[in-house]
Amino acid sequence: MNPSAKGNFITRNHPYVFLGGSLIALLGLSLLYGEAHPLSFLTGNAPELLCRLILWAFLALSAVALVFKLFRGKSYRTCFLCREPMLTVSRLASYLVVLVCVLVFADRGIMQLIYTVQVCMEAKSNPQGFVPSMIYMSLKGKDMLLTGIWTTVRIALLGTAIAFVLAILMVFLRIQEPDKRDNDFVKALKWTANRFARFYIFVIRGTPMMVQALIFYYFGFNLFKRTGMTVTEINSVWSFFISGLCTVSLNSTAYLTEVLRGGIQAIDRGQTEAARSLGMSNWQSMIKVVFPQAVKNSIPAIGNEFIINIKDSSVLSVIGVMDLMYATKSVSGIYFRSLEIYCVAALLYLILTWLSSLLLRYLGKKLDTPVKGIPSSN
Repeated sequence: MNPSAKGNFITRNHPYVFLGGSLIALLGLSLLYGEAHPLSFLTGNAPELLCRLILWAFLALSAVALVFKLFRGKSYRTCFLCREPMLTVSRLASYLVVLVCVLVFADRGIMQLIYTVQVCMEAKSNPQGFVPSMIYMSLKGKDMLLTGIWTTVRIALLGTAIAFVLAILMVFLRIQEPDKRDNDFVKALKWTANRFARFYIFVIRGTPMMVQALIFYYFGFNLFKRTGMTVTEINSVWSFFISGLCTVSLNSTAYLTEVLRGGIQAIDRGQTEAARSLGMSNWQSMIKVVFPQAVKNSIPAIGNEFIINIKDSSVLSVIGVMDLMYATKSVSGIYFRSLEIYCVAALLYLILTWLSSLLLRYLGKKLDTPVKGIPSSN
């Protein structure tokens, strides 16, 4: 084997070093030629000039390689630039370029962010720049944003947990099918249970959660109002949070029911037949053999529903739930700037879903749960 073929793509010699290194060098130069700030440690004749010299030198070498490539075509790999000593030199030079770009990013990126945060903390009014305005509004409205994040996580977590319990009950109704050995009353009962579950899933999955939130809230509000309770008394019992939690729970129940049904159908029928051959009833084989495996196989899809609820809970702001979206609207209304704070909200939602995905992936590895064969929840 050719020694240059050993190792991974980063540590071995190959002609693509010039392409990758030049792209990184261009990124470093774009940052280096940006506006400096008081906290910069590269500002000055010697360090800044050295960084620019290294990056421009590698770009010049890459330009020479490009010219040879254009003029020599397929015979380019036989020129001196593609020989082992030169490839090794260019690879080591690309490492130096990466190191320089890391220093430039730390100086013009991280230190610039720290300086901007310091300026925004001391500012008396909302700055005009896009990023400074994002930071200023986030710092000033951090209490509302943190409250919104905590409410969003609680609704998503509790709503998914409650929905899972309700889905366990609903899936047993959904899988009921009349059997020849059943009497007429049992057949009618199974048919009714199956049709009720089908109708519930059809209605919930066929209507937006925003409409469901409005219906549930005003239905509960009018129901309590008929008892003679005042608005204050009703809000203490049927609060925005409780109404939003009910909406998320009932909405997720429909999707998790289909998830669990798919998990049950993914179990080999031979296991049910083996359980029946051991003397178990149909109910016992379902409870002790089929359903535990279906739940384990459905854990990835259940976790996916939790992530979806983190995002979909944003519609609950229409009824006044103090979630992340409602907090974002409140901060936007205070400072009369919308785009900046909505970008902050998008970043916060992205962080929440990313952290949830990492946690669920870790739990999935611990539980050794397969993902294949299980339908998506939403």
